[in-house]
Amino acid sequence: MKSLEALKTDRTVFSIGQALGDGWNLVSKFLGFYILGGVIAVVIAFGVGIIPFAGSLANNLLISPCLMGGAIYVTWQISKGNGWADFADMFKGFKYLQPIFISTLIQTAVTTLLSVVIFYNFLPQFIELYEKSQGVDAFTRQEQLGREFLRLFTGDFMISLAILMVVLLFISALWAFKTHFIIIYNMQAWPAMEMSRRIARHNLWQLIGFFIVMGFIIIISAIPCGIGLLFTMPWLIGSTYSAFAQITNCDQPDEVNAEMFDFMAGKKEERS
Repeated sequence: MKSLEALKTDRTVFSIGQALGDGWNLVSKFLGFYILGGVIAVVIAFGVGIIPFAGSLANNLLISPCLMGGAIYVTWQISKGNGWADFADMFKGFKYLQPIFISTLIQTAVTTLLSVVIFYNFLPQFIELYEKSQGVDAFTRQEQLGREFLRLFTGDFMISLAILMVVLLFISALWAFKTHFIIIYNMQAWPAMEMSRRIARHNLWQLIGFFIVMGFIIIISAIPCGIGLLFTMPWLIGSTYSAFAQITNCDQPDEVNAEMFDFMAGKKEERS
């Protein structure tokens, strides 16, 4: 595994094709565990989501990111030949709750701020629609609310939406590996996000292309009642990890750098 110092100047570029191939090979070995873990994650999210407002926040900022951290951990272990020894490992991400929460909060805050800026001219319409969607009679006005929502889709709105999608894609690419650094390199939130940005800038177009390809695959897989997601979501996890592993060699033993060699050589000289 490459050291953090080495990664700061590293310019390794990953292969999308290899990421897709290796990613599937990794998760297919324990596909049943991944599917079961995904079902459990959905059940947990549904149960927590029942809590008004707080449930949604908890899912988006804590539970889902930590479960993703657990998925990254088990995929890392599989890549090193250790397998998925304990099903409870899917909850390993909660061991890193603080950095995962902070990094997710930062990314959410950035994307929310940018969304508000891009859709600033449409905020009054959004607020009005939100107010109309509240109250006991909201269900009786679903058709009316739907028509009013469709009226938003003007030319200016579509341009703003396209800009937002591009911006979010770039942000997702730059911070694609933040949780990987937290789990695998045991880093804190902001250093992990900065290290992700460092290595992503040399792989920016590869990451964007990768997310576009996986996005299409996931959308198509969701068409048959969402059943395909049971297979494509683990594939996304494995493929993203493979891209990270190609850059960092995290599936290999730690590198022996020059300083370590000099230290070991000095010890041998002292003994002789």
